[in-house]
Amino acid sequence: MDEKKKLENEAQPSLKKDVLGTWLVASYGIAANAPIAVATLYFVGIAGIAGGAMPLVVLLSYLIYATTLIVIYEWSKDVASSYGYVAIMKKGLNSSLAAFTVGYGYIYQYLVAGTAGFGILGLASFLYLISPSIASTMPWLWALITVILTLEVTLVMWLGVKPGGLLNLVIGLFSIGFLVVTSISLIAVAGSHNTVSVFTASPVNNNWVLILVSMIFAITTFGGATTPIGVAEEAKVPKRTMPRALLLGFGLLGVGLILNSYAQTVIYGVSNMFNYASLPDPMVIIYSKYFSPVIVDLLIVLVAFMFNSSIISFATSGSRMIYGMARDGILYPSNFSKVNRHGAPGNAIILTGVIAGALCLLTGYLLGPLEASIFLITFGSFYVSLGHLFAALALIRRKVKLGRPDIAKHVLIPIISMGAYVATIYFGTYPAPAFPLNIAVYSAWAVLAVHVVVYYLMKRRYPERLSKFGDHSL
Repeated sequence: MDEKKKLENEAQPSLKKDVLGTWLVASYGIAANAPIAVATLYFVGIAGIAGGAMPLVVLLSYLIYATTLIVIYEWSKDVASSYGYVAIMKKGLNSSLAAFTVGYGYIYQYLVAGTAGFGILGLASFLYLISPSIASTMPWLWALITVILTLEVTLVMWLGVKPGGLLNLVIGLFSIGFLVVTSISLIAVAGSHNTVSVFTASPVNNNWVLILVSMIFAITTFGGATTPIGVAEEAKVPKRTMPRALLLGFGLLGVGLILNSYAQTVIYGVSNMFNYASLPDPMVIIYSKYFSPVIVDLLIVLVAFMFNSSIISFATSGSRMIYGMARDGILYPSNFSKVNRHGAPGNAIILTGVIAGALCLLTGYLLGPLEASIFLITFGSFYVSLGHLFAALALIRRKVKLGRPDIAKHVLIPIISMGAYVATIYFGTYPAPAFPLNIAVYSAWAVLAVHVVVYYLMKRRYPERLSKFGDHSL
């Protein structure tokens, strides 16, 4: 039976190869991170805890996430697979259990947190924030947005990985350029209010507890930067292109977001940043004061387009995860490994759209679009932390086993990365956040336990498949 399944899969056409160059691969990381959307929405949460020290928190988060990026950078020179984290777990830990529970668990980042929570419901929530009257006059609008976005993104993905990459690249680079130019303008206007104190803890009276607590939230500011590993099989010379693309995308994200966090802080006032956090849409308010209506409208349009690109990026990686699982004969029927005439996994893409759209409609109906967005992001972020934690552990094990570890890159940096995610998982679980987010955290743990049970049930029935699960890499 296993041999028959293998022959069937080998007869299927594979994903279209050699499609994406360095810039197009990098575009998937920039899009997933959605920098202008992060500056508009994420900075509110950071300022609510760290106040005028927000630029310090953003900078430290960037440096800490850099340890994660280095881990994935090292893996990208060794692994090129559509189900990236699955292959990383298998190759690094030599464990199909880890590949199934931890590696496959990253699909919840792609579909639950990224596509549904941050992307679709994030955009719907943003529109409600900039025009609160919508909630009373058109309370159903978020559901219509969900359906339209799901159909549009599914169509873009159906046409292949390149159209989505080109759209992501144009919107991503324009958004970062917009952030840089407007940030420099705000810094110039701030004049004597410019200060390096915002890169210290002095704005919060040197209370490092506040800084550390805010970083548990802020570390996800750069959370989409490693998403491109999902399109590795479609990259040109992937083991050379992927590392360069990861560094390129991360560098551009750092410039845009760190600069903008500083600009918003000094222009609004270091001592006023806790008030900034209480505003419904502070970045739009700031830009409305210092820029023309045309620039403000452009900001809003770019945020909306960036959310759309983020959906494309996360959903693309999610569809490739489903494709890779189906190719190995795990969980998904072999039909989901079929590739359409555009070289994309058509059935997996349709399933991705159905899952994301249904999640948004269900949770949005129960909680409202904003609360549902936060709920889904909280659930999926657990698996982000778990995946990055074990990716770092797997890198240490593999390099030590090969007998040629670089102490800094292959041991110390992964340990720092592991420490950050252990803290994130611990403090995200205990004390648990308030209802209903505590349900999201407990559900994540419960689903992880279900993964373990399903793994052993499948292993009893398909031992050969499970033993080879996660081995595929170019």
